[in-house]
Amino acid sequence: MINQSGYKSENSVVLYGISKVEYSLNGCTPYPMCLKSCANYLGQDVSLDFTMVSTGTAFRLTWDTTSWNGGNIDAMHTFDDPEEVYRLGVEALGRDFDMLARAANTCGVEFISCKKSDNKDDFIRFIKAQIDKGFPCIALGIIGPPEACIITGYRENGAVLLGWNFFQDNQEFASQVKTDESGYYITNKWWENECTLAVISMGEATRPLISTKTILENAVRVMTGRYDKKSGSIYAKGIAAYDEWKKAILNDSEFPPNAVMPILAERIMCHGDAMSCLGDGRHNAAVFLNKLAEEFPEHKDLCKCAAGHFSKVVSNIGKMADLLGRFDRNEQQMQNLAKPDVRRKTAALIDECKAADSKALDALKQLAESM
Repeated sequence: MINQSGYKSENSVVLYGISKVEYSLNGCTPYPMCLKSCANYLGQDVSLDFTMVSTGTAFRLTWDTTSWNGGNIDAMHTFDDPEEVYRLGVEALGRDFDMLARAANTCGVEFISCKKSDNKDDFIRFIKAQIDKGFPCIALGIIGPPEACIITGYRENGAVLLGWNFFQDNQEFASQVKTDESGYYITNKWWENECTLAVISMGEATRPLISTKTILENAVRVMTGRYDKKSGSIYAKGIAAYDEWKKAILNDSEFPPNAVMPILAERIMCHGDAMSCLGDGRHNAAVFLNKLAEEFPEHKDLCKCAAGHFSKVVSNIGKMADLLGRFDRNEQQMQNLAKPDVRRKTAALIDECKAADSKALDALKQLAESM
């Protein structure tokens, strides 16, 4: 069944009226932003802070201990199983989850439990089955890196896809993308993009929303420091990520004198991503917990305590940005990050973020136990 705001013709179905997702001051975490847009279109009045906390992404922090990895910020690192964040996000809305992943990919991502295929026709069938029922799809990739985006429709029997993507206006991909009068991207190169890793359904709403207790328990799981070299993992996550981030920032050999711009650009990108992850995530965590304080007055003190510590993290991120010359990632910020005194002051702020996050985690543990 096509939603009343959808358009259908031979070999073409497009769902109109789905809100745009894009990087802005309102958010920079693609997957929960896509969830909110799709859920709102399907009649669920959920807020961004809800999709941020219910996916666990509001509480994440990841640092690759082996390199300056531009993928640290990806939501798929929220839990140890990369599929879990996507499953949790859909099921948190009370909806049935289904996911089809590319069996072989060059991004080094292995989805274990979902269906897999390297056949383009299987992906087209998956997408059409959802769109034909009036349900938008969430995908990883389509245009640019394997970040979440929205598929709002198809043309030419699925060869051409439309929707919203965080990179659709990026000049790097302009030759592969056209724009519909609605603003939706139009692309017939989505399968050729090796970073198109998966498509995710937004099935029927058959259950209540995720419980507050489960959100808190998942938050504790995400934040609990974990990094064990013996396990073979290269990622430090949660509280453990702070020490590895700080170690990288203080490593003078990573910021040699007269370093070429590509090296400095890589450094500011990874450092900036960690800042964005915390700024966006902990802000939404604080918003959610302040709402929770009003909803559960008997837990008000603990909620306000956790929210206050998360807000302290956000404040410290602002101070980091001041050291760099604000949040831009241009040549000025690159050169400033290379300065030893800026990095020492930044390291001290990383320690302050870790301390505040640790106190917030203690409050969340108490909240989860008392709910």
